[in-house]
Parts: sequence; C-alpha cells; structure tokens
Amino acid sequence: MANFKTVLLDNSNDLSLTGCAIAASRGQFGLIPVFKGGMSNLHTSSSSGEYDGGDRVIGFPNGYEIDGDLLFTVGWGDGFACRRLNNDGTLTKIFQETQFLYRDTSATYNHLQSVAIDKINKKGVVMTYNVNGYTTFDYSGCLNGGTTFVKDARPSHSNPQYFIGSSNTSGSTIRRVGNSYTSGLVAAGQWIYAGEHNARHYKKLMRRTVSGTEEILDMTSSSVYKSGTSPIDRNGYRHTLFYDEVNDRVFWFPFYNAMFTVVEDASSASPRTIWCDVADAGEGDDGYEQGLFIEDPVNAPNIICTGGSSRLLKMDITPCFSGNPPTIQKRVEFFNNWANNFEVPVNFRFGNKYQKTTGTPMDKLPGYPSHCVTSPDRGWATIRGFVDFENEQTAIVLRHDNITEDTTTGGRGRSYRSDYGSPMVLMSSANGTNYWIQMGYSNDGHSFKIWEETDYPNQLIGNWEAVFGTFTLANSANIDQVYVGNSNNFKVPSGCTLTVYVSNDNGSTWETFDRTSDESHTFGTSGTQLRVKFTATGQPDMAPYYIGNKGFLFVSYGSMHDAAKNSNIKFKITRKRLR
Repeated sequence: MANFKTVLLDNSNDLSLTGCAIAASRGQFGLIPVFKGGMSNLHTSSSSGEYDGGDRVIGFPNGYEIDGDLLFTVGWGDGFACRRLNNDGTLTKIFQETQFLYRDTSATYNHLQSVAIDKINKKGVVMTYNVNGYTTFDYSGCLNGGTTFVKDARPSHSNPQYFIGSSNTSGSTIRRVGNSYTSGLVAAGQWIYAGEHNARHYKKLMRRTVSGTEEILDMTSSSVYKSGTSPIDRNGYRHTLFYDEVNDRVFWFPFYNAMFTVVEDASSASPRTIWCDVADAGEGDDGYEQGLFIEDPVNAPNIICTGGSSRLLKMDITPCFSGNPPTIQKRVEFFNNWANNFEVPVNFRFGNKYQKTTGTPMDKLPGYPSHCVTSPDRGWATIRGFVDFENEQTAIVLRHDNITEDTTTGGRGRSYRSDYGSPMVLMSSANGTNYWIQMGYSNDGHSFKIWEETDYPNQLIGNWEAVFGTFTLANSANIDQVYVGNSNNFKVPSGCTLTVYVSNDNGSTWETFDRTSDESHTFGTSGTQLRVKFTATGQPDMAPYYIGNKGFLFVSYGSMHDAAKNSNIKFKITRKRLR
C-alpha cells in the first residue's frame, strides 16, 4: 500500500524566510514580499518630549502638511503640532496644543483629521469631521529657523463654527469636513478647498482663503464647469480631497454618491470643474475606497487610479472633457471577487498625497512611477502593501496578526504596522538633507519613525525566498512524489519570476516543480525528508506574491509502488466477463 500525506504550508512549518512574510488572519492566507524599511533600521524613533502631541495622525491624505523643513500634523485625540525637521534627522517641536480646534463661542476640541496650509501666505486651517468648527494659524514666524507660531483668535463672526458660509442661511455652509477618517481640506495655492461631511451644499464646490475670502461655486452652472464637459448630475457628500500640484487639479471624491469631480486650474481665480461620471461607466456612485494615484502626471495626467464601489479603478478621464463617462482600463474588485483578492472592508486607502515624482515633499517611490502603495484603515491592511493593476489584485495581508516575516535582511527588523496611516513621505531639512518619515495611528503609530533617504525604506526587497519543511511519512517511508497545491495561483508581475523547488533529501538536492501542471512531480532520487522552496525575483516596486481566499498553499506527497516508479515495468490488466 502506498503511503500518502497532505500538509498546509504556513508559519508553523516555515524553515526560513528571506525578503518575505507569511500571514494567516481571519482565514485568509498571504505570502508577500516585504519592504526594506523596518523597525530596527530606523534613523530616529520618536518616544517622548519633542515628539509628544499631534502625533496620533489618523487623517488621509491630509492629516499632515509640509512646507520646507516644517511639518504640521493633526492627531486624533492630541490636537495639532508644528515641528521642524533638523539636519540630523530629528524633530524639534515648535508648537503643540491638544485642544486646538475652536468650536462655537467657547468650546474647543482635540480630535482632528484635516489640515491644509497656504504656502504663499504661510497660513493654515484645521478642521475635523464630527464636530463643527475651525481654527486658523500663521506660521510665517517659523520660517528660516524661526520659532514664532501664531494661533489666530477665535472667529468673531455671527457663526464662528462655520468655515464657509458664515452669513449664508440657505444651507451652503462648511462646518465640518471629510469623513471618518479621511481629510476634507486641501490647499491649491492660497485657496483652501473644503468638502462638507453632511449634504449641506447641493452640487456646490466650496473654497476659501485663510484670510476670509470665500466662494460658493455652483457646479451646475456653465460659468463653473469646463466648456464641453457636463454639469454634475448627482449630489455627493462626505468628501475626501486630493491635490495634484503638477497639473493644478483638485480631486473631489464623495464617500456617498456623485463619483467624482476634478477641479482644473484650482489655484486660479477661475477654476473649472470636470464631472467624471463613474456610474455611467458602470462602476457605481460611491467612493468607499479612498485614494488617488497618477502614474505619470506630466505625460499622462488623465490616466488616474481612484476608488469605487467596492473596487479600485484605473481609468482614462479624457472622455469626461467632452461630456462622456471615463474609460475604465483596470478594476481591482474586493467583495465580489473573494476568490482572487482579500476580503477588505469598504474603507480602504491607497495612492499618494503628492503626485509628483521628484523633489520634496514626495511620497511616491523614486524611479518607480507605477508603484501604488496601500495604507491601513480601520485596522485592516496594517502592513504596507501595493496595488498590482496588471493582475488586478492587491498585494497586502489583512492584518499583522499571526504573521512571520524576515526580520534580518538589511537589519530591517519587523515591518511597521498601524491601524490608520498614509504612505511615508520624503522631507528635506534646512540644509537639504532628505529623510523618510512615517506617521500613523495605533500600534507603531502615535509616533514619528524616520529613515535615512539612502536606506530606501519604501522599496521592496524584491528577490525573496521561502522554505518549508521538513515533512516525512510514517515509518520514514520514501517520498517519491509531491504536488504543491495552489502554487499556480501566485501572481507574477511582468519582469518578475517565481520558481517552485522540491527536495526529498532535506534540501541537499533540489528539483523544479512545474506549478502550471496539474500533475504530481516524481523525484529522480530516493529520499525520506521533504522540503519545498519558493524562489522569487522581483524589483523594488513589484514582486511575486500569493494572496486571497483560494486557500493555503499545501503539499501532497507520498511513496509509490516500485512498478509505478519503474517505466520499464509493463502493466497487464486481466479482463473478466461478468455473467
């Protein structure tokens, strides 16, 4: 009788991991590449003192702002702070106040998720999504090494909690912005665009200067929407705002209804809106997945990646300039495609705050413009991952629970993890020294983690390897055949490779397993100890990965009868007539 056995490949039987991680949380398995930046090769790891306050950065993408060597942050529960990045890669706190937000005539508040700054006039504003109110400030005295930060006095107009529409009683007001916990403020030049949390501005776009000039733009008016485009035909709310400074465009994404509006010439006196009707493209009205990614903002500014109704979309918005729906090029589905992707919740973060690919501040991967990073939200996707639009999948693990990873390569330690966050950002000190800074909320968040630029912390290790074993049969029987189950479901991006090796002599010799085949591999040698090895070649921005609900990787292996192993032995089947 042949001896046979099946075993799952997981973090209970991995022998070595190089450049990768294994995760199994909520029944979802992942074998993914890891990034070079970890918790042990940090340049600066904040702890207390200069790093306390305004460090619980939950907002995306504008939970922070940067002007030169100045870093402005808003925290969920610890208010607002302004810090300077020093030449040695440390931070110095210039100003911090927990109860920073003015509410009505007397109250203040400390849970903040939106900040925007006017770099022309050196002014800024802070708001949140769940209470009415705003606070403005002047940071001109912090330039060139200065330390004078001015928090403006409480607004004195009749409705001091209204950022826009203080004298407007028709409902077109901005009292609180964004969503939980995305940012509803963004700056374009001296104009601060604000997206209301509630549906208070019917098909209107609201903006204001910090000094007080405000505009309420009716997006159904031909004087507002760009000639040749269509007026908006749905009313959205709970907006997340992004700014593409390369093309001077504000992107206006509602969580509910009306996906989405582009504001062209956003910093000018005469902005124009372009209505991008994603619903008419067959992809739904809601922007549950929050993000913006423009691979080539210079040469292809209209090819963009956005969220959608339980999916991520790569699209060409050029048709929108002539009144037509966008052209969908790629879609990464979530809830409707569990077989090929993680079951991620509708609140999902991806893309970048800054779309530019050079200079500082910048949160893209230099030299690799197609790398679209993921960020955590609501305790999901807590470790940095990436979007693979080529294969229409996300390379992330659901959580860091039950994870085993390479902690030694490059002295990286384990991966940074947070429950909410944004991509790490490259920032310059006064003398032009650049550092990567990571902020977030919960776990390793509530802090500032800083890497040197030349550590390339947001690059994948790329080439990775995972070895599993050692597996045996009862009575130390020979292992003559093996099948590596689900290995055909690896995603291998262009320019990458994934090879599966098997050994029945405990790794002394290796044979290649054809992962595209449905047949078992028969060993050419005799042995009793099985090992399985996955070897990947990748790039700093992309590498092979296995992820999803198709189940764990597994091996089925066993011994064979001598007759089955010997091709020279012929088989004879005796036929009998049944009567």
